[in-house]
Amino acid sequence: MSSFEAQFVDKNEAALIQRVSSVMPIADELKNKGMIHDEKYAEIRAEVTNQGKMRKLFEALHSGGDRVKNDFYYALKHHEPFLFKSLGGVTAENTFEVDSCEQNLQERMELL
Repeated sequence: MSSFEAQFVDKNEAALIQRVSSVMPIADELKNKGMIHDEKYAEIRAEVTNQGKMRKLFEALHSGGDRVKNDFYYALKHHEPFLFKSLGGVTAENTFEVDSCEQNLQERMELL
């Protein structure tokens, strides 16, 4: 089963392709962590539009699996905090809400 972070990235792929504006800072971070190879980084950089860059970045995310998607999730949280929150990403401010929802779900499951 995929991690919450990877599921978030997969679920929001279309919105992320359209709305991420800090593509290169995110790609730089992933490249510096060894998550994106030089060739793919060059392809991302060569794209003219942010949408094109994100499509290339998603190629790397899909081939890299959950580990790369997890790192992308946290890079997105750092570089695009407003977009991240608007898509339902977990921040310190809404962690309580997520924990509360998970607890509520757990309690309902126990009743079944």
